Amino acid sequence: MFLEMIDVTKVETCLADAEKIRLQAVLSQDIEELLPYLNTVIKNAVYNHYAKNLTFLKEFRLITLYPRKLTMAKAVNMTDALQVLDWLKDLINDTHRRQKEIQPSFAKKDRPTALKIYKWLPGTNCRRCGQLTCLAFAARLLSGENTLADCPPLAEEENSERFNALQGMLG
Repeated sequence: MFLEMIDVTKVETCLADAEKIRLQAVLSQDIEELLPYLNTVIKNAVYNHYAKNLTFLKEFRLITLYPRKLTMAKAVNMTDALQVLDWLKDLINDTHRRQKEIQPSFAKKDRPTALKIYKWLPGTNCRRCGQLTCLAFAARLLSGENTLADCPPLAEEENSERFNALQGMLG
């Protein structure tokens, strides 16, 4: 196994949501060489080759990987955080194992904006997603507070192209 352990070193109240936690952790191995491969594997990742970090959302949790450490924000609680860290350790080890099969990406992908996502939504402002407007829903998609499945019109046949485009954007 390449990465044996992710050791949590600091836990604090999340700045973005006081009901959640944020944490810092150290990695048992340097993963700098894997960051471009993880950039390929994690579809919604934003990679910065020069700063040597990779940021992405796992549902609503914001995770940033560095060569020897990571940060996570918006974890529900410690149990939730540890489950995500287990998933991440498995993902890193799987990526390392399959490294020869993966084309690394050094591209700095920009995260889509709420306005870009909004342009692909049905634009009905039907409120069936629980939001007042499609633009509000787009912002919540970006933050991980909503998923595409929360928009009933996207499940309709005439919106399949929109759904597929959004799925590609959001990873």
